[in-house]
Formats: sequence, structure tokens, C-alpha cells
Amino acid sequence: MPSLLALCKPQVGPVAVKRVQITQPVQTIIGGLFHQQAVDFLDGIHEEVPFGGNYHPNTDEILVLEAPEEIALMRAALANPIALEIVSAANFAHENIKGLFVSIADEPNARILIQSFTAHQLLERSSLALIFDGDTFRQVTEPSFTLDGKLVAIAENGHLKFKSFTLIKRIFSLAEVYRIATDQQIEDFCGHNSLEVGNLQLFKSAADQVIRKLVHAVSSSNVLDLCPVADIQAKANAMGIEITIDNGRIVMPSERQQIKYLLHFLDNSIYEGPLNATLLLASGKRAFAARA
Repeated sequence: MPSLLALCKPQVGPVAVKRVQITQPVQTIIGGLFHQQAVDFLDGIHEEVPFGGNYHPNTDEILVLEAPEEIALMRAALANPIALEIVSAANFAHENIKGLFVSIADEPNARILIQSFTAHQLLERSSLALIFDGDTFRQVTEPSFTLDGKLVAIAENGHLKFKSFTLIKRIFSLAEVYRIATDQQIEDFCGHNSLEVGNLQLFKSAADQVIRKLVHAVSSSNVLDLCPVADIQAKANAMGIEITIDNGRIVMPSERQQIKYLLHFLDNSIYEGPLNATLLLASGKRAFAARA
């Protein structure tokens, strides 16, 4: 019978897995609920796509990456859930639960079915939450919460399968998967001899998360080292993209949207539609050959 476990990430201290103590009838219900959610989660999926940082799946695709370190902790907890510390009902709101999960089967490598958990699922005792009791509604005074209506991920065979990176990064530590440039990396990037950045502080102040992600991607690709400025300009001109060159350097725009436009080009994520030559921004950079 599946145990309902919680992945807790306290403000201070290590990540922990705790057991949500529930009655046997509720365990049975939860097992069936998670099983059906897994069926729904995988319904219509025909292809697994390795996650590359910015690919948005089609409706028949699911993203896959190597299981993060928390999965090993979760799988170890499933081996002996009775020994786990129990989630404190009296202090439930402060347990910092990020995800709830079960495993339907007992095999060591069985699927782990994962829901996200947010503060919105708590039924605060200070609010007027009502429950039908007999033929009358009464106020909920006990610590209470609701389960989500869907899974956000399935872990199996050393991999994590998901549809939304935004959702799973709230649960797991995925800094190595989704990297953004630090202030020092931005300074190093702006100091590249192929770039002319007129005002470093202005660029840093304009550098939101998207720009920092693009700076990291462009720096990691080494495109500025591998491709001469003249070649970059020629390829941009061939697509109708204007890049300003001054003394052999690419001039970085000062306006945020234009900065993003240039960085997207350097990141190889602007392409020309083959039928009408319209410039398009790729939602991901998955090679076309990978679909064969």
C-alpha cells in the first residue's frame, strides 16, 4: 500500500523526506489517485526529448533529464517509509514541503509519482473553510491541505520525466541544468575582445534573468572565439539583421529588448522561416535530425 511522502526543504538544514501519516482507507484512495494521474500524465506521449535548457515540448512529447540528487533521497525513503519522521500536523505550514510523492509498486526501481506542493494548498484555520459533516457544514479547525489535481513529474530508471521546467525547478535543485550568468561572468563576457560594451553598469542593470541566461549560453558556446566578427556580421546581414561594428567589435545595444535580440542571434536561436523568410525566435534549439 503506497505511503504518501513529502519532500521538505527547510530554510535552515538539509533536505528531508517525511511521511504524511494517513489512515489505510485514505492510503488506498491516494494510491488510486496517483495511479490515474500517472495515466493522464503519459496519455498521448509518443516521444521523450532530452532537456536542453530551453526546449518547450509539443503535446505528444515529454522532457527527460538525469535524475537530480533529491531522487536518490526519495527512493531511499520509499524503501522504509515507516522509519521516517512524520510531518508535524501542528506545524504543517512551516514544514516547507515542496513536493508530495508515492510509488505504486514495491520494486527498488519502481516509478516515483510526484506532485508539487505550494502554500496555496494549505487550508488556513484562520480562514473560513467549511466541510460537510453529516447533514451540516462545519468550520475546519484542524490543520488541512489539498492534493494537486495532476503530477508534475515521474522518476524512473535514473531519469526525471516532466513537461514544465518552471514547475519542477520549484521542487528540485537544478542549478546545473538551468544556468544564468553571475555578475562576474557578465563582466568577463562584456570584456571579450569581440564586443564593445559602452557602459558596463548600464548593461548589468538591464541584465534580467533572460539576458543572464543568454549570456551564459553564448559564453558556454564560445561562439565569439570560434566565429570572427566579420563572419558574424555577414551572416546577420544575410538574414536582414543589422549589427553595428566599431573598430572590429560588435557594439552591444543599450536598450534591453535589442540586447536580447543580439544575444538570441549569437545563441543561434533566431532562424529564417523556409517558406516566407520571416525571422522567427526558436523556443528551443533541438536539432531537426533528432526527430528522425
